[in-house]
Formats: sequence, C-alpha cells, structure tokens
Amino acid sequence: MDKTTSVVRVAVNNNFNCTPAEFKQLDTYTKQHPDKLFFINTNIKTPKLLNINNHPYSAVITVNPDISVDRNLVERLYGLDPSKIAFTRVKYIPEHQEIIDLIQEIDNKHTVVITLQRFNSIKTITKYVPNFRDHYKHTCNRFRLVGDSLKLIEKLADSNRRTFICDRAGLGCQGCGLCSEYTIGNIVPIYSLNLSASGICPYSCCDCYAKTMQHFLKGIGKPMIRYDYIHRNHKQAGRTEHIKNTLKKVADGVLL
Repeated sequence: MDKTTSVVRVAVNNNFNCTPAEFKQLDTYTKQHPDKLFFINTNIKTPKLLNINNHPYSAVITVNPDISVDRNLVERLYGLDPSKIAFTRVKYIPEHQEIIDLIQEIDNKHTVVITLQRFNSIKTITKYVPNFRDHYKHTCNRFRLVGDSLKLIEKLADSNRRTFICDRAGLGCQGCGLCSEYTIGNIVPIYSLNLSASGICPYSCCDCYAKTMQHFLKGIGKPMIRYDYIHRNHKQAGRTEHIKNTLKKVADGVLL
C-alpha cells in the first residue's frame, strides 16, 4: 500500500449493486491505475451484497439507508467477511434511541462513521424529527444539526472506541480523511468514480444529496451522472458552500 497515492470511492452518486458486471468493470480500473486503491460504496439493502465476500475490494456499507433501523437488514451485515468492511455508515437524527443503539452495537465489531442527516425541506424534516427546531438550523440551503444536539452525538462518538463523525470539522473530505484512513490506514487524497455498470441508483433515500443534484441536472437538460470518470467532486475538492462557510468563520475568528 506504500505506493498508493490516492483512494477512489466507487459509486458516490449511485449505488454499487455488487453485480458481476460492476466487479468486472472495476477490475479493469484497478489494473489501469495501480497507484490508486478503489473501494466500493453500497448499502445494506443491496440484493447481491454478499458478493463482496468473493472480491478483493473493501466496502463502505450504509446500515440504515432509510434512517429508520430495520433489524432484518442489520443482520445482513454479519454475513459479510469483516475484513471486507472498511467501515459502516450510520445515518443519525436525534430523538431516535434505536439509532444510538445501532451505533453502540456495530461499534463492538466494526468502525462506524456517522453521517449527520441533513434535510432539504420542512416537509421531510418534520416527517422524521417533529421537534426539529430544537435540533436543526437552516444554513447553506439545508437543515443541519446544531447546538446541544450536535454536542450530544459528538460526545457519543468520542466515548466509543471505533465511532467517528463524517466531516466533523465542516471542511469536507480534505479536512476529514476517514475514507482513506480506514481503507489504507493513511491520509491520502480521495476521488470519486461512478461506474456505468452501476447505472442510476435504484433507491430513494430521504433527501439524498446525489439524487437531489440528479433531479436538478435532469431538469436543466444535463446528464444526471458523469460515468466512468475518476474525479474529485465538490466536497472532495473543498468547493461546497458549507466548506466555504466554515472557512469564513475560521477567518473571522468565530471558529478557532
């Protein structure tokens, strides 16, 4: 792994469905780019998930893609070879003890990276967090967890041995590094690759950023996904509004 100059997260804007066609296409990229380590992005609902056991790639697996915890789906995690799991991803919202319990459970066996669920609209946030005004603030076009509610989940992550928070510093992938740390054990630049063999993601997770952008692009007559191209997306390159907002706060002395 010493020669690895970067890691590539495969299926950032869709889902790696673990089909033979996807693995075959990914094998080609691996041969063409020996300096890069490719790892796959998938979710626990993927029908062919267990095919991960038969291939050399590590995986990031979202365990509660619909936010709510489905025990039947969680059990699928334990059918996977632990060595193939780079880390698990758990979506977090407050006032849901079952999500806390899930984090604690998985932390005993795998690394957990918490995604603090962000919402696009009052319609969706009230569906999951009726008392959302106690927990969220609307900034950079989305409802984001703030205040004591944010401190509570940060405290949980700090008290667990293998639990972390994605983009905790608000500086995007360059200020996070968890993807490369838990795939190769080192901090290197991260890139994206969406395979044409994967196609459009078949799932409709709540306020999925990728799906939101795809609907926007479709509406203005542009392709929904750029396939078969290794690149840095806005978050990986540090160009999103929330990153710019954080940097401004640092410059203004609000965050030190």
